[in-house]
Amino acid sequence: MVRVEAAMALSSLLKHQEAVVGFLRPGLGNVLKMYLRIMDEIDFEELVGALRIIVDTYDDEIAPYAVSLCQKLSEAYCRLIATAGGQEETDTEAGLTADGLMSAIRRVLNSISGKFPNLYPQLEAILERPILLSLSEAGATSADEGLSCIAELIYNQEGVSEKMWGLYHHIIQSYCNNEGVIDDLIS
Repeated sequence: MVRVEAAMALSSLLKHQEAVVGFLRPGLGNVLKMYLRIMDEIDFEELVGALRIIVDTYDDEIAPYAVSLCQKLSEAYCRLIATAGGQEETDTEAGLTADGLMSAIRRVLNSISGKFPNLYPQLEAILERPILLSLSEAGATSADEGLSCIAELIYNQEGVSEKMWGLYHHIIQSYCNNEGVIDDLIS
């Protein structure tokens, strides 16, 4: 729990420009590795929120870590949705954490938007499952973030891959079958 508290406190340092430039930037890779390791052990909404702040702060420097960040965030998202889906009433903190995870994935994608086209096929493979889950009843609260991830993946490549066509097919089927997951987002 001490590591979680330290990781969350680190996001407070990001409010100070001196810490952002002189203290944290040189060790950004180590900081991100620490967050990802802690996330393997515990899913905690504030921890995910702190990671989002780091991604936003170092927006232009996230590319080297985009694949590993998306991999860990995706794993955590899928794990939480599976856990919450097994309960009759979704645990509020788990739901908020899952939404924060999908939001963090979108922020990572936004940070590399159009700059690194070679990363997108690899990211598609990593993100296909969590995006599908976000478009299901179990992950419906993060459907808008899932759709935003699809948009980032499609618009930053020269063509639409088979994986993305599969997601399109899933969206159409969901709408045609009146599943209600994305009805409010269609407009």
